[in-house]
Formats: sequence, structure tokens, C-alpha cells
Amino acid sequence: MADDTDSGTDRDGTAFGGYAESMVELEAILASLESDDVDIDALASQVERASQLIVHCEGRLRATELSLQTILAQHEPDSPGSDGS
Repeated sequence: MADDTDSGTDRDGTAFGGYAESMVELEAILASLESDDVDIDALASQVERASQLIVHCEGRLRATELSLQTILAQHEPDSPGSDGS
């Protein structure tokens, strides 16, 4: 069962899976672009989708980093709210 917190949609309604699923799709697009028989008619849409996936993955990484920083800050001895005694 998929975790709903790993999926989302872009402002224009474009659907995204979780980070891992988005990376798999991005790698597939990259492989397609690197192949000798690139479908020139699909090139612009593939590059656009790759750009959307990159933004999505970067956002997921930033959100995870902020979450981890918050969690770790709660366990620092000198942080406000910690039981430093």
C-alpha cells in the first residue's frame, strides 16, 4: 500500500509519486534521452516532465532535511525545550 505522504500534485495538477518512484521515472526519462533513437516529437514533453520531477524531488529532500533538523534539535543538550539538567 502506498503512503499518501509520499505522493502529491503540482500546481497544475501533475501527479507525482514518492521520492523513489519519481527518481525511477526520472532515470527512465534520462535513459530515453541518452538513447540513439530519441523520439524528437516527445523530446520537449520528456524534458518538461524531467524538470518537474527534479523540482519535486528537491522539494522532498528539503522537507525531509527540515524535518530531521527539527527532530535532532529537540535532542541537543543546549536547545530550548530540552531537559539539559
